[in-house]
Amino acid sequence: MGIERIVPGTKEWEAFYANHICRYRFAAEQIGERGKVTVLDAACGVGYGSGFLAKNALAEIKAIDRSSVALELARNKFAAENIRFFEDDCHTLQHASAFAPYDFIVSFETLEHLPQPSLFIRNCYSNLKSGGKLIISTPNQPVSSPGGQLNWEFHEKEYTVYELREILSAEGFLNIMIYGQETTAIGKLRSEFRAALNTINSNPFIRLGRRLQSIFRGRKFSATLPEQTEDFVIIPYTSDEEITAKGEQGPFVLIAVCEKR
Repeated sequence: MGIERIVPGTKEWEAFYANHICRYRFAAEQIGERGKVTVLDAACGVGYGSGFLAKNALAEIKAIDRSSVALELARNKFAAENIRFFEDDCHTLQHASAFAPYDFIVSFETLEHLPQPSLFIRNCYSNLKSGGKLIISTPNQPVSSPGGQLNWEFHEKEYTVYELREILSAEGFLNIMIYGQETTAIGKLRSEFRAALNTINSNPFIRLGRRLQSIFRGRKFSATLPEQTEDFVIIPYTSDEEITAKGEQGPFVLIAVCEKR
């Protein structure tokens, strides 16, 4: 089981926003101060990442998703003068291609959802300028689905670092740099506290006591310990073997930055 996307105002948003926005912060650093550039955010979801890039990178953003519901939320919550949200299929990038070529294509946590991932990568390549870059992330399979057993109902396939590199190089991408998103020491500590809180909150007597106090004393209790951006770090790896050797202790997300020839 799992969630397909995080939505503002939900428990999932509170819990996982920091985890996700770290990757867009990384993308903004990769884009840097290059003068005005064009960026495609493929599978933008509700648009929080597009909004982040619009504020933190000097860029013209085109943001696409297959979900009209997600795009409506994006337009309502993250609209900006330099973002255009519209519906499109990541496999074809049919509508996005009208604005090509792009300096950058950003696509986070997309590849694992696609029945035809090679088609998506091929169309990313064709919609980039010469020398343009694709910044793409996907769960690291040995961590997210050890033994190869998928744990997320919305995922078609999860990738090892070798498989990620292969699918990118097969479609022509060069200079493939692999990064890993990992949990920091403080993030691990916060995760341990969160697990302890969950154990406490599973006690029915504690839940009953809190419910009674909320009724008779008007108190509200928060049992969550949300992730923070400081809980995560994205680091470069010098070799695929280094990631593979870590196995289940490796980065939980792989990020590739690669270039069109």
